[in-house]
Amino acid sequence: MELFHLRYFMTVAKYENFSKAAEELYISQPSISKAVLSLEKELGVSLFLRKGKRVQLNDTGLALKRKLEPVMSILDNLSKELRVVAGHSRSTIVFNVLAGSPLLPDILLKFKAMHPFIDFQIIQNARTTKCDLCMRTALPDAAPENSRVVMNEEILLAVPMQSHLALKESVRLKDLRNENFVMLGKRSPMREIADRFFSLCGFVPHVGFESDNPGTIRGLVSAGLGISFWPEATWGHLATDKARLVHISDPLCNRNICITCDERGKLNDQTRMFLDFVVDYFHGLLKKTR
Repeated sequence: MELFHLRYFMTVAKYENFSKAAEELYISQPSISKAVLSLEKELGVSLFLRKGKRVQLNDTGLALKRKLEPVMSILDNLSKELRVVAGHSRSTIVFNVLAGSPLLPDILLKFKAMHPFIDFQIIQNARTTKCDLCMRTALPDAAPENSRVVMNEEILLAVPMQSHLALKESVRLKDLRNENFVMLGKRSPMREIADRFFSLCGFVPHVGFESDNPGTIRGLVSAGLGISFWPEATWGHLATDKARLVHISDPLCNRNICITCDERGKLNDQTRMFLDFVVDYFHGLLKKTR
């Protein structure tokens, strides 16, 4: 089985169009059609439903595409990885994590499995710009400069099961002015976003407890000590039967997760690989959430 046959197949699968695939690969359409037919013959199965000039992946083609995606990603990055190994050096990425920290262990575990020669220095400092990449949060209309939005997520409301709010599927934020809130600390970017939503509704909430740890916030809500904002994807499930999540219908509360690059705008190969990995990770996470 020829590697270039697989690459041609993946490009056709991407566009479901032979002409567009040929343009991206800078080859003729007959050449790419011949390569795909050769692959189908070797595998003994059809990979596409053909409708004139249009093609569509069939079930077999979809299965092959899913199997090949991680393999092709590794192959695409192989030369960069080998250059690191050949140089007998390890690359270190300085990663400033100001949002989505509950996901950090899973992100690093999966990335290191593919790229063991890349190390990390993890910092959490909102005031520094001395980092290669920074993961932060922002309102949808206020993305920082040199940033790439990797996810837009809904912000839900975590409520204790004994609360009257637990009987509702959705609530209006302005109806919560008399509730007791559990919030992140005032210097937290997520707290700034929450305060923006409160301002839109014309009230200042009563904050009975503050914590910078989502696990502590979960515990306080579960104990019936207040209600709290809860980012849908990055903070994950509540993982308790003593609290539940409720949608906020008005205003629609959401936020962006952004990756901000070095202010000089220059990324080395290893940092760019990690950035691409994080983007793909969040896209996959969003699909699971929705």
